[in-house]
Amino acid sequence: MGRVAIAGGTGGLGRSVTEEISATGKHDIFVLSRGQKYDIFGSDSGIKILLVDYSSPDSLAEILGTNNIDTIISTMSIISEEQSQAQLNLIDAAIQSQTVKRFAPSHFGIDYDEAKKHVAMRDYKCAAICKLKSSPLSFTSYICGFFLDYYGYPYAPTYLSPMHIVLDMENAKAAIPGNGEVPVVFTHSKDVGKFVAASLELREWPEKAFMVGDKVTLNELLRQAEHATGKRFDVSYDPIGKLKQYKVTELPANIPRYAFFPKQNMDGMLAMMGLGMAEGWFNFPQKTLNDLCTEVHPTSIEAFLNKYWKTNQVR
Repeated sequence: MGRVAIAGGTGGLGRSVTEEISATGKHDIFVLSRGQKYDIFGSDSGIKILLVDYSSPDSLAEILGTNNIDTIISTMSIISEEQSQAQLNLIDAAIQSQTVKRFAPSHFGIDYDEAKKHVAMRDYKCAAICKLKSSPLSFTSYICGFFLDYYGYPYAPTYLSPMHIVLDMENAKAAIPGNGEVPVVFTHSKDVGKFVAASLELREWPEKAFMVGDKVTLNELLRQAEHATGKRFDVSYDPIGKLKQYKVTELPANIPRYAFFPKQNMDGMLAMMGLGMAEGWFNFPQKTLNDLCTEVHPTSIEAFLNKYWKTNQVR
């Protein structure tokens, strides 16, 4: 039995990861949280929340050491310099603690190291890998593709916040990056948690832990969505040149979100994700955790869409 700490474990993905590790009953689980201590997992879950200050490696190290933490899974949001530094401080604390042996930084979506070879990207996620490579810690980068959850709103339960890219299921509109013929990996957040939980049993971690819920081209995703909803989608294709200018075809379901996520910022984020899909960043040909963790049976796209859209068609 290990003693596993999840950084950001009360957030969207973090909560799924925490719950799936807990469901195995094989580990003592701790959630690192900078916020007020509160119990979202239930009093009988056995999950302990530890209040931490990510600006202080020394205090972090003391907490990790005192609780004999041996493994850290980071699901922290890393989209700013401050957040990146918080994760780097956690790595320093893990080394200092003398109890932590394994560390998984917050990577998930794509192989950021590989993507940086093709497009200018900030070092927020890659910085953690550089630090871990020069550390005594064993580490892995979990890489899961795009979250399948985003195609279940508003019917499928998830802890992730709404986001619409490629398909607007409610309004039957598609904005497909590139020509739609490049395979893309989609993995549900609960399945990400299952893969992470199963990987804790591996004798050695691969440096890059790819996982595949399902893999289809975007044109096939569109066909499956049309079949599940019984609707013909209004389809647009965004060429790579357009995406590189941070421009995308607008999906109606994203418009209400501009109030707290400005359109220019959202378009930039969606364009980068779309570019990644069109250029193969979400296509994993390498050996995956599916081969190493055969007990995990992830949800297929077809099964997911049929379950939540065939019986809940928007009319």
